[in-house]
Amino acid sequence: MNFLPASVALALFAFPLQGQKPDGTPARPTAEAPRPVALQQILGAWRLTEFETLILKRERREEVGYLLIGDGFLSFECHIGWRTDGGGRESGTYFSGTHSFTMRSDDVLEMSSLIGTVIDPNGSTPMALPIGTKRQYKAKIVGAKLVLVREQDQQTFTFERLAASASDLDFYGRRRKPDAPRPGGGQ
Repeated sequence: MNFLPASVALALFAFPLQGQKPDGTPARPTAEAPRPVALQQILGAWRLTEFETLILKRERREEVGYLLIGDGFLSFECHIGWRTDGGGRESGTYFSGTHSFTMRSDDVLEMSSLIGTVIDPNGSTPMALPIGTKRQYKAKIVGAKLVLVREQDQQTFTFERLAASASDLDFYGRRRKPDAPRPGGGQ
């Protein structure tokens, strides 16, 4: 039995139904939903200015970090080290990765790793961050700063924006189209 005529007939029958509402009227393309205000505020490039944790000793600790946040993706790199009496670097750790994320209505970033590297628990060997590793950070804008608090252990990362226009760029540094105004003028 030849299934080709039946397959073509089914495809032709289904084609007119695509792009239609259940009542048969044509579906109109919908505009992209506007970004939540909190998400609009955190988009861009950021530099780490403060890091608070109960896990790592504070004495002589220095940290450097950068965060790039685009639509649905972010990249975060942080290097942490300790100075010796002579001013040299005693030891260090780091993490680096790119993650997909969503922002919940309570301003929590839910991140899932795509690619990354961390130092093993013994602090000596870099190892790949497993794809899909989940993390959650509460995001707050405090003045001109972005504060991320990791929910599992309350580690706090404070950032300053690198460039005032960075929020107008997408993840790849391209200019974004401005969000369409919401009906009624609200955000």
